[in-house]
Amino acid sequence: MKLTKSYKSWLTELKQNINQVRLQTSMQVNANMLLVYWYIGKQILEKQELHGWGAKVVEVLAQDLQKAFPDTKGFSVRNLKYMRRFVELYSPTLEVYSLPKNKKTSIVQTVSAQLENSNANLIVQTLSAQLGNSSLFNISWSHHVLLMDKAGDTEERLWYIKQSIENGWSVRVLDYQISTSLYKRQHKKQKSTNFHLTLPKEQSDLANQILKDPYNFEFLQISKDTTERELEIHLTNHIQQFLLELGAGFAYVGRQFKLKLGRKEYFLDLLFYHLHLRCFIVIELKMGEFEPEFAGKMNAYLNALNKEYKKPHDNPSIGIILCNSKDEIEVEYALQGLQHPIGVSEYKTIHALPKNLRDKLPSVKQLKDAIKEFNRQQKSNISKSKRT
Repeated sequence: MKLTKSYKSWLTELKQNINQVRLQTSMQVNANMLLVYWYIGKQILEKQELHGWGAKVVEVLAQDLQKAFPDTKGFSVRNLKYMRRFVELYSPTLEVYSLPKNKKTSIVQTVSAQLENSNANLIVQTLSAQLGNSSLFNISWSHHVLLMDKAGDTEERLWYIKQSIENGWSVRVLDYQISTSLYKRQHKKQKSTNFHLTLPKEQSDLANQILKDPYNFEFLQISKDTTERELEIHLTNHIQQFLLELGAGFAYVGRQFKLKLGRKEYFLDLLFYHLHLRCFIVIELKMGEFEPEFAGKMNAYLNALNKEYKKPHDNPSIGIILCNSKDEIEVEYALQGLQHPIGVSEYKTIHALPKNLRDKLPSVKQLKDAIKEFNRQQKSNISKSKRT
């Protein structure tokens, strides 16, 4: 039994170490590949500028590289154009140093070695101003291609790169966040909060960063006459997508969380704990337009929550009121003078079809079957015409 326990402990440690090495190796390979792509893109730009070559050179180069490296993917015309674009977009952001002419280059040095070696050809300093300790080479090429296709300016792309690294976003999650305009919703200049008046600056800045306006609940299929309680149930039934929309750090505590104010009992729609802010966050859902009394009631909820559940090491609880619509000036007046931090945001949904229309329109499966049948007939017609 001693041998068995020792073996199991050793095996667990061994597997953890192997996984860590495999992850580091994978990140190393990814970084090296991106450096090669950067080098190729930089070379294309320089040669086109030096010799006046047009776009045709990319097609010729793609054929020659595919012949020279038949076992290596990534040398298609389309990908070479992305490499060129990659350098165009980020050259102003990165500091790239050149080797003296009498020294050879090593394109596939490790990123760390290149950062330490002041004479390397592709020393790429980390984007300290925009990304802290992160860099362009810490996400995959697929992430970069998606950002080049769908993101706006360089500042927006760099923000998505930072978020992808910090939150471990896959390409699919990144695509979802871009499609829902996450950057614009979190960088809205005017946010309806009193965070700057009720929280220390560092806490206020972080609270403003997690608040979106509007929130995107388009993953829900709800009708226009859905009640607040039904909306709450829909969101908790889709908790994974809901947490993804809320952002990193939200831990779900519960819905209809009971609070006692004097002789009466009240129930919070949704209660979360935020791991980075280190505080409770109450979310109240309103189907209609914002009303000033919503803020007063939320202030009372936060009072009770702080008194009954907040621990000494917790920061002040925060309230978020989600409405269909709001008047910014009305919200500003409603929040003035309240002692607790409260934010007000809108949300948007896609309404389901009315019941009387659901049976009259084709389902998703019927549409897919119809498309397959259409494609089959098209192929059949083409084959017949060829025989004729």
